[in-house]
Amino acid sequence: MLNSRELRIILLLQEHDLSGEELATLLATSRRTIVRDIAQINTLLADEKIGSVESIKKYHLLVLNTANFNQLLTRVNNESDLVLLHLLIHPNISMAELAEKTFLSRQNILNNIEKLNRRFQNVLKISSKPRIGISLKIRHISKIDVLAALSLDNQQLVTKQLKQWQLDPEIETPARIIRRQLPEQLFEYLTAGQLHAQILACYLVAQQAVTVTNPALLNEFVQHEINVSVASVLTNFFEAKLKLLTDLTMAKVQTAIQVTKTRYTLDALDNNFTGEILNHLRRSSMFSTFVPESLLEQVRYLKIQNPFAFDFAFDLTRKLQSTFKSSQIEDEYIALYVLRAIETPAAHNVRTLMYATRQSVANINKMIITEQVPNLDIEMVFSREQLETRLAYIDFDLVIGNGLNPNDLRLPAQFDSTFNGIISQDELDQLKNLGSESYIQENLLKFFPKSHFVRLKGVHHSAKRVLRDGLAKFSDLGLLTDDQATALINREEAGNQLVLNHISIPHASTELVDAYELFAISFDGEVKIAGKPIYLMIMVLANQGRKDNGQVFGYIYAKIRHLSAAQLQQLTDHEQLIDQLKQN
Repeated sequence: MLNSRELRIILLLQEHDLSGEELATLLATSRRTIVRDIAQINTLLADEKIGSVESIKKYHLLVLNTANFNQLLTRVNNESDLVLLHLLIHPNISMAELAEKTFLSRQNILNNIEKLNRRFQNVLKISSKPRIGISLKIRHISKIDVLAALSLDNQQLVTKQLKQWQLDPEIETPARIIRRQLPEQLFEYLTAGQLHAQILACYLVAQQAVTVTNPALLNEFVQHEINVSVASVLTNFFEAKLKLLTDLTMAKVQTAIQVTKTRYTLDALDNNFTGEILNHLRRSSMFSTFVPESLLEQVRYLKIQNPFAFDFAFDLTRKLQSTFKSSQIEDEYIALYVLRAIETPAAHNVRTLMYATRQSVANINKMIITEQVPNLDIEMVFSREQLETRLAYIDFDLVIGNGLNPNDLRLPAQFDSTFNGIISQDELDQLKNLGSESYIQENLLKFFPKSHFVRLKGVHHSAKRVLRDGLAKFSDLGLLTDDQATALINREEAGNQLVLNHISIPHASTELVDAYELFAISFDGEVKIAGKPIYLMIMVLANQGRKDNGQVFGYIYAKIRHLSAAQLQQLTDHEQLIDQLKQN
């Protein structure tokens, strides 16, 4: 089976071709290790009759049997989910016990722990301690929240484990009690399936009775012959949810937005935006949702196109997280709401109806599609009845389906495109109309004259020092104001830096005559940002008065995304960098 690094190689090659050097840099390992990993991957792909990793100029993943490939990824994900399931249920379990329960080798368990720590890096931390065992620490939410999300996302695995454990927990009775005893508002943000998953999670973690804060609810459970330890866990969990829902108010969210907004020029963030954020927080607090790996590449692309929106979302998430400490708030989701609120009005001329089986996933897909395919005007429906009604009264140009094989559900529609989960880049490419690059290319020398390039002397090891020394040189020449230099430094030191293919891109929004001003700093040595080697810095000042001030980031990314580390290190003067940025 694939180890953690080999799996990451496959996932990276799913997105685009990469050289061995690029893979080694991304995975913080050696070129020789990548060659060895590719050989192991090819052995497995051949045994599974899936395809191979071809090597010409770069590594290319050739999939000949998509069904077998998807089954392989499912097995790999099931292993990590199985490890997580046992860690949630059995605190401080030993390696030997975990291996016995999962039928996985010690090395396989370690690989899956590494994968889980990376996948849920903002949610939990798994560690191993001598004489204590493997422990799991969760940051903001509870084990029940994580276990409920796992139960809903991988129902087949959890159902199989329940059969092996000979467990058949009663779900309907506590569900009826909870609905009868708790305010109706709670269930505006919690579906029946999510409620059932939470009740199941409470059964699985209930090992001993605990002190409860609502004796009346506890007694109601006990009177219906629900085990007292399970009843105690259920009572405390749903009482905590009710308290959290009460704490999530419009006023608190509005205050967080206003405080964060003082550092940005985002006029479009009105009461509708505040309401959307509040509803998102209530939904995700009542049932925790985590950013799926399939979404991360899309988010990365959106961040390149809209770095200022992501800067705001990152700062807003930190403010919201400090206000609502018992909620798990993902800045990627917040960024998608920001993007929808500030999107530039476009000529939406293709009427599109999207049928979806999961509203939360559909909202994410709509934001992604609208951002990257601006000529689609999307309306969403979530039931057969809504679909029939809209099709009966409106002649849509496109009908698309987002869910579990919409064509197999005997729905009254011929779908032009269907996809499951988060829309992939290949599926987006079917809908996308690419914008023109001509404006930036024609004005590139105006935005980035020769005086805006500096080559630092000496060998450097600190990204912060490179930025400060370079900005000082531009300031001494009168090319940058002190406020502009300070804004660039503050943005970098706040975190959430923008790094594209080993190029750091500090950026700030400011008053300018033109749309942009670009500056570049070249240097010898290797500096790192978040563990990633950086070989060049390109600073971007964007005109705060332009609604499309993120356009230049996508342009830069398109021009430098395929460059190797060696090629980037050779960009040591203005002419070389201009030539690269002008290449088609």
